[in-house]
Amino acid sequence: MEIASRLLGQSDSEDNQIIIRVYYDENKLETNATVYLRLKGDKRARLLGNVDFATKTFFCKRSMAKHYHYQVKGFGFNWTILNDSYLNIENIHLLVDDKDRYVFKKDLITRYGNFLNFKQQGFELQKFLKFQLIKDLTSKSC
Repeated sequence: MEIASRLLGQSDSEDNQIIIRVYYDENKLETNATVYLRLKGDKRARLLGNVDFATKTFFCKRSMAKHYHYQVKGFGFNWTILNDSYLNIENIHLLVDDKDRYVFKKDLITRYGNFLNFKQQGFELQKFLKFQLIKDLTSKSC
């Protein structure tokens, strides 16, 4: 049962804001967090995902139509969030098109991902991972 929350924030070198709402249980222990990103030129924050502190898992969704990067043939992951020492993420739970679930270690992105930074468009630093690699090297559940 969650009974309290607090809001944390930080900015990257491009003045994009990472906003984290941390939830606490009745024993004042952190249970989970919701992670948002507000790009420098945007008025609203975008939901990036949720972190479960007990399992050290980052839960995120991707849409093939909206998030798939055709040049890379994969998806981008916010590098600042993945490496945040407070969030301490070790696992990724990726839901693609609201139907296919892929669970894998963050190390897969660390080892095989490629950095792309679209500073001119105002985007944050991301590490992109080929979707075929995610499909080949992870456990998938429906």
